[in-house]
Amino acid sequence: MRHYLPVYLLIISALFAQGLPGQGQGDRLTSRWSVDTVRVGEPVTLRLEVELPAGSVPHFSELTVTNPEASLIQTRLEPMAVEYVFTFWELGLVTLPGIPVKIVAPDGAERVVQTDSLSILVASVLTGREQDIREIKGMIPVILTSARSIWFRIGLVVVLLGVIALVWRSRRLRGPARAVKDEKLQPDAVAMRALGKLSVGRYYPAQAGESYLELSRVLRRYLEQRFLFRALEMTTSEIKGLLPAELDDPGTAALIGQVLEQSDLAKFAGLHQPKKQWREDLRQVQAIIDRTKPVFRV
Repeated sequence: MRHYLPVYLLIISALFAQGLPGQGQGDRLTSRWSVDTVRVGEPVTLRLEVELPAGSVPHFSELTVTNPEASLIQTRLEPMAVEYVFTFWELGLVTLPGIPVKIVAPDGAERVVQTDSLSILVASVLTGREQDIREIKGMIPVILTSARSIWFRIGLVVVLLGVIALVWRSRRLRGPARAVKDEKLQPDAVAMRALGKLSVGRYYPAQAGESYLELSRVLRRYLEQRFLFRALEMTTSEIKGLLPAELDDPGTAALIGQVLEQSDLAKFAGLHQPKKQWREDLRQVQAIIDRTKPVFRV
């Protein structure tokens, strides 16, 4: 199914707001993706190159992606080229609008050339082997008719009943004490305790994915217990779409989305977040909990 992302490109130069002049003679602008198909959450590079008459200078656009289904990770400038590194979070054929490039001639005259719309296919995060597993339709029945198989099944039932009885007895003995202990802990207290353990633990930028996975789990579990929706099973986009209905403060909702997106980049894109950024994200999650925890008035 084809998707069109309204990824709006905010051009920093005010000259682009005056319209796009026609392409000058001798100007050539080419664009290409680093791959034809990219998986959800993986970085992909879009490269723009220009060929200009002698003395002409290109000025490439500074882009800002405002759509939550895509992220601009990095921009790399060269004298006659630019590379934009994107990450996409929705499946399907993604189409970006044309990107303008301003050309300054030796005599100071300015003109603008623009790419055509750019498309790339975003595929599933499943590997080929996992997709093969999904194609399994069912189990093949095996008929056991011998006397040995009958006794085997009876023994298996007895063992299962014994295991169930032991588990039930264990929960019956330990359940009341555990329930009394957990009743005293509100969701915000549980989350703060987990954040405390993360803050005193060691953080390695090369293993940022593991640390941000736990940070995302702490925040999602708190949201699930505090606002009673299945945050642990939802994607970041789904949570961001649900937050405005749960929170009166747009700033807190935006902060939650920002932390979850940082975690997604570390988990799926493999970005090595520095230790300073890790400490800042921990403080942001603590601020989110402080803003949204229930207030009890006497």
